[in-house]
This record gives sequence, structure tokens and C-alpha cells, in this order.
Amino acid sequence: MSDQKIRVAMYCPYFLPAYGGAELATLNLAKELKMLCDVKLYTFNWTPNLDANKNYKLNFSCGFPKQEIVNGVPIYRYSVTNLPFVKNFSVKLIKDLRFCDIDILHFQGLSRLFSGWLLQKSVKKKIKILTTHGLQEAAEITRRSKLSALINPFFIDSLKNLDHIIALSKTDVMLLVFLGINRNKITLIPNGIDVKKFEKRRKFVERNGKMKILCVARFDKNKNYESLVYALSKLKKDLEFEAYFVGAVTDAKYFKKIMSLIKNNGLEKIVKIGLSLDDPALVDCYFSCDLFVLPSRVETFALVILEAMYAGLPIIATPVGCVPDIVKDEVNGFVVPKNDPIELYKACLKLLKNEKMRNDMGNINKEVARNYTWSKIASSTYNLYQQLMEKHQQR
Repeated sequence: MSDQKIRVAMYCPYFLPAYGGAELATLNLAKELKMLCDVKLYTFNWTPNLDANKNYKLNFSCGFPKQEIVNGVPIYRYSVTNLPFVKNFSVKLIKDLRFCDIDILHFQGLSRLFSGWLLQKSVKKKIKILTTHGLQEAAEITRRSKLSALINPFFIDSLKNLDHIIALSKTDVMLLVFLGINRNKITLIPNGIDVKKFEKRRKFVERNGKMKILCVARFDKNKNYESLVYALSKLKKDLEFEAYFVGAVTDAKYFKKIMSLIKNNGLEKIVKIGLSLDDPALVDCYFSCDLFVLPSRVETFALVILEAMYAGLPIIATPVGCVPDIVKDEVNGFVVPKNDPIELYKACLKLLKNEKMRNDMGNINKEVARNYTWSKIASSTYNLYQQLMEKHQQR
């Protein structure tokens, strides 16, 4: 293979400052990969506006620069055209990626199915890779859609049209195989953790001696905050504690529902809400709380679980996405059934009442999390790039 650096274009429809786990993972991976290959990131020049979406069904540009450097990674932003079924669509983006001098087009996630499918079909001569951010959610949405008979063929074709798929968990691998993807076209490479963010800390959590429960997740129905609220309403009868809910509001109606549940269950003075905290404040949450809970209905690879583990917290989570890969029941946390607030309550009570168990599980989690640094993830990804380039050159 040539000594020339591999040229990679990462495509991520959403990006900073409107971001979630997929966008953070993309940036952290790109930051590490730029030391190994030539990486550029392509995205769109907009962010969701809940009020605007609600009133006008529009998305407004935030006026981000068309080109900039973020942590050493070149970012290219494109204006958005939203068609009836094709959201986040740009003819210029398709033309630029089709004719630009790159070796690999790396799709980050399955959001905006039709626009991603069009981009795949247009960029035929490049090696096309997908990382499965949002795979479980996309499959569920497709299955439940009234238009599933129309959408499902596009969904399957978008996966089969790829040269390779990076699965974030064993659950993703099994789903891909079930959907008809050749196992030889799938490589398991999980998400990583940005350990540098833990170097800073800013006071956010109250220092009052109370036991503290932490949940970091956007306010969206898939995150299942209601199960946690019901569990906490039962837990308050047994001991004194505080709970911190930290996350962006991506579903305003759902957020209002959770706020009503908190009030109706008499938890206003117990539950503290933090919306989209900056890193130092979030780090303070991780280091100041006693256990971490994520009661999601659907996940792919929750970065927040790795972050909580790195901070030494025991984990309580549901058996979705990456959870079975990294959380072993009664070893470094508890895996509870989805939509079961009673089991969630029992696990919280058991951990809050047993300091030794919390410490033992937390110490295990610190060791586990060290295996998921972004430098290691980037190295695995780069090795895959090299293998695919060699195969491509032999054709």
C-alpha cells in the first residue's frame, strides 16, 4: 500500500453545538484519527429549534462558519434543503463528496435515512463505512412506521450498499446479521471515553452528605425517565437521598410530562434538573454522586455509562445496546428489565444501603473504563481502514 496518508471524510448530519452521543463520539474519534490519517468532517449548518419546529415545522440555520477547525479537525458545513421525505439534503454536499479526493467515506450513524441513502448511491467509487450510532432506534422506528413497507427496503439497502459496518456492540452485530448483512462485513469496535474531560471540575452538586443518584440522558421517551421517577417515589420512603437528572430537552412535551411526574410524586426537592451542562459541571456530577442509573428503552452505545464507570460509579441499566457487553449483573452493577420501576427501585435501594458493594463495583468499573480510551478505538478503526484499502486496491 502507498505511504500516502489515508484520506477520510466523516459524514455526520448533526454536529456541534447541537449534539448528542454520536456527535461527541465522531469528534473524539476524528481528533485521534487525525494523527494517523487525513480526516475531514462534513455536516450541516443548522441546529434544531424546538419552538420553531413546533410552530412552523422549520429548522433554522445558526449561522455557523462554512469552514472551521475544531480540535484540529477541519469541519465543512452545508446549507440544508428539507424535502417531504429527504431531510438534511444538499446537492452541493453530494457533489463535493463525489468528486473530492478521498479514499473512505465514513458515515456516522443512521439518522436521516433517505438523504444518507442518496449520498451512498452517489458516491460509488469511494470505500463506504458506517458506524452504527442509532441503529437500534432506527430499526425500531422503521418497524413501527405506518410506511414500513416503503421505508424498510431503503433501510436494508442502505446497509447492504456499504463496504463495511462498524458495530458498536454485540447487540448491533446480532441485529445486522438478522437484517441480512454478511458477518464478514461487520467489525465490532465500541465507543470510547474522553479521559481529558475529567481533568476539570466545577462545583455543581450540593455538598450535604446525602446519598446521590445520577442519570445523564436527553429528555426523550426512549430514555424512560418515568420509570426512574416512579422508582424514586418509592425509594424516598426508605432513605434520604438526592437525584440529578442531566440532559438536553429534545422532546418538549416529554420533558413537561417528566416535570409533572416529579411534582405529582412529591420529588421537587429531591430531583435536581441540569440541562446540557458543560463538561466541568457534568464531571462534578460523576465524581459527587454514589450511583449511576440509565433506564433506557433503546440504546446503541451510551457514552455516559463509560464516563460514569471511569468516575468509579456502580451502574444500574437496562439490557439494551452496549449494556450487556460492559455491565455484568451483580458484578459491576445491576441489569434490570426495561419498564420495571420496582426492580429499578430494588437495585437502587440495595446499592445505596451497601457502601462496600458500591465501592467494589466502582473499582471494577474504573478498570473496565480504561480499556475504552479514544486512542485505542482510533487505532482499531485505522487498522480497519488499512485492511479495506488493501482489499480495494487489489480489485
